[in-house]
Amino acid sequence: MVNILQAIEQVKSHEGEEIAVIIWSGKDVRHQAKQRDMELSDEQVMDVISRIENKHDASLGVTWDTIDCYLDEL
Repeated sequence: MVNILQAIEQVKSHEGEEIAVIIWSGKDVRHQAKQRDMELSDEQVMDVISRIENKHDASLGVTWDTIDCYLDEL
């Protein structure tokens, strides 16, 4: 999992190139959890973000359904 400063450095390393950047944050995870009447600890939010980063399928991308699946696993 990267923090915002690390993400900025990664983007800078592609200066002059065309890139696509998609960001999912803890705020997104908390929003989706709230929609499902769930309250998460900071540790649980970090766990979901880590799963998003490390387990995503590039062929499918990351969607709200992806987050829902990881919330179900908590």
